[in-house]
Amino acid sequence: MKRAIAMLRITLLTVATLLAASAFAGQPGTDLQSAGAFPATVPAAADKVYPPLPTLAMLPPSSGADDDLPVKPAPHRKKSRAVIQTQERKGPPMPAVRLVVSDASHTYLDSVQRQIDLALAK
Repeated sequence: MKRAIAMLRITLLTVATLLAASAFAGQPGTDLQSAGAFPATVPAAADKVYPPLPTLAMLPPSSGADDDLPVKPAPHRKKSRAVIQTQERKGPPMPAVRLVVSDASHTYLDSVQRQIDLALAK
């Protein structure tokens, strides 16, 4: 007898859950009477963004002073007892730069310098 009552309760609970699930399946804020027992769902348009993004007119005006403020570092709450040793990173040694200027280059640069001096003198 107890087993039959338990089976009846489980059956009633299952049926009630299935009937109530259709009420929660609709979109939030829709009226169940206007939507019907089984509301038809319309897929979202592919060319629109949901939820709509705010336009630039909706944003507050920016002030130029906000960009100039320095960011304050976060305070350390706990001092570490161990000193962290960092090694200085050195790149590969750079080759020495040697500039070789020929006599022809010196003559050309001297002639250009004279032309500049003459142009400035006018």
